[in-house]
Amino acid sequence: MPLSRRRFLALGAAGAGTLAFRPDRALPAGGDPEWREGPALPGATQEVYSTTWNGQVVVAGGLRSRRDSNRRFTTLGQTSLFDPSTETWTRGPTLPDPRHHIVLARAGGTVYGFGGFVGETLRNGFRFREDVFAFDGDQWARIGTMPTPLGETVALSANGRIHLVTGSLHPDDGDSRGASRTHLVYEPEAEAWSEARPVPTARSSATGAVIDGRLYVAAGRRTDGGVTNLGALERYDPARDTWTELRPLPQPSGGLAGAALNGMLYVFGGEYFSEDGGVYEHTWAYDPGADAWTRMAPMPTPRHGLAGAALGGNIYAIGGNTAAGIGAATASVVEILSPTD
Repeated sequence: MPLSRRRFLALGAAGAGTLAFRPDRALPAGGDPEWREGPALPGATQEVYSTTWNGQVVVAGGLRSRRDSNRRFTTLGQTSLFDPSTETWTRGPTLPDPRHHIVLARAGGTVYGFGGFVGETLRNGFRFREDVFAFDGDQWARIGTMPTPLGETVALSANGRIHLVTGSLHPDDGDSRGASRTHLVYEPEAEAWSEARPVPTARSSATGAVIDGRLYVAAGRRTDGGVTNLGALERYDPARDTWTELRPLPQPSGGLAGAALNGMLYVFGGEYFSEDGGVYEHTWAYDPGADAWTRMAPMPTPRHGLAGAALGGNIYAIGGNTAAGIGAATASVVEILSPTD
C-alpha cells in the first residue's frame, strides 16, 4: 500500500529508520567551483519550483513554516522574479489562488503553472488542485485544468510543448496513489493535452532538465510500503517517443532540484528519512557524452523542497527547508554556482 501523505511528512520530524538506507557520506568530494551566497528571496518558501522568463528567474507559490509551527504551514500565492543583471528580486503578481508544489515551465513568452496543493496542516494540506495558470508578465490567469491529477511532477519544455513526467496521482481530495510513470504533454498553442510514452521508473519528487532537445529525469522516490529514494536517470527523445535508461545518480535522493547548463545536468539537495531523517548538501554534475556523474562542491545550506534554475552561466538553488519534511524553518536563502568560473 502507498504510504499516506500525512504519514510520509510526519516522518520528517519523527524519523523513519526502517524505511530507507542511510546515505553514504563517504563519497569523494569535488573541488572548484564553490557555491556562493546570492540575494535572498523576498519571502521564505519551500516546495517551490522555478523557470526562466524574459532574462529572469521566476518562482511562484510554495509554502512557509516556522520552526515552532507544530508542522502547520501557510500555502503561498507570491511570485518573485530575479534579475541577474542587477542581482535583485522583485515581487510579481500573485497566483489566482495559493498553491504549493505548483510546477512551472515556459513555452514561448508565457510561464505556465500546473497543479499543486492547498491547505495548512498535515491533515488537510495536500488537497490537489488541477488548475493550469498562465503568466504573461503582467498577471496570472486560470486558463484550464489538467486531464490527470498529477502532483509532485517534473515539468520540462521542449519544442513548444510542456512535458509533465512522473509524480504522484491524487484522484481523491487529500489522498495519493503513490509514485507514477505518467507522461503528459501540453501544447499551449492548441490548448490540448496528450499522453506520451510513460517513463520507465515510477517515482515522485524527482528533478530534470532539457539538453539538446531531449528530456532528462533524475532521482525521486517511491512511497509504496515505505520511503525509498531513487537514483534513476532516464532520457526521453520526443522525436522518437523513446526512453533510454542512463547511469543512475550515485546518491539516491527525493525532493531535490536540478538545472541544465552548457550541456551538463546539475542536481542538488534533497532529503532522506533514515535515522531521524535529514537533508542533502550534495551537488552532482552529469555529462551526457560520457554517461558519467561527477561530485561537485556541496551547497553551503543543505535543504530539500528547493527550486533550481540556470541562467546567464549560473546555477541557482532557491529557498527550501533545512530539515526533512515540514517542521523546521522555511528558508529564503539563495546560493549560486558558476561552473565555468
